[in-house]
Amino acid sequence: MDKEAQLIEELVKNALYRMDESTRMIKKSLEAITEDETWQKPNEALNSIGNLVLHLCGNMTQYIISSLGDTEDIRNRDEEFNTQGGLTKNELVKKLEDTVDDAKRVIFDAGLSNW
Repeated sequence: MDKEAQLIEELVKNALYRMDESTRMIKKSLEAITEDETWQKPNEALNSIGNLVLHLCGNMTQYIISSLGDTEDIRNRDEEFNTQGGLTKNELVKKLEDTVDDAKRVIFDAGLSNW
C-alpha cells in the first residue's frame, strides 16, 4: 500500500471513530437531562439542545451525505433552529444515529472507491 492510500485509510478510520465517539458522548449527555430540558432555550439568542442535534444532523447530511454521496441536498437549515419540540430525546438520538450511520457509510465508500 502506498503512502497516499495509507493516509486515506487512516483518515477514514479516524473519521469513523470520531463520529462514533461523538455520538456516544451526545447520547450520554442527553441521558442526563429531562425531556423538557431538551427543548429549553437559555434565552432567545441561544438554541436548545434539541435544535443543536437537528443542526448537527443537517450539517452531516449537507456536507457529507449530499456532497460526498453525490445526492440532492434537501436541507432546511431554518427549520433546525425554529423547531421547538415534537421530538422526544429517543427520537432525536435515533435521528442522530441514523444520520451518523449514513455519513459513515458515505465516508467509507468515498475513502475506498474514489482513491
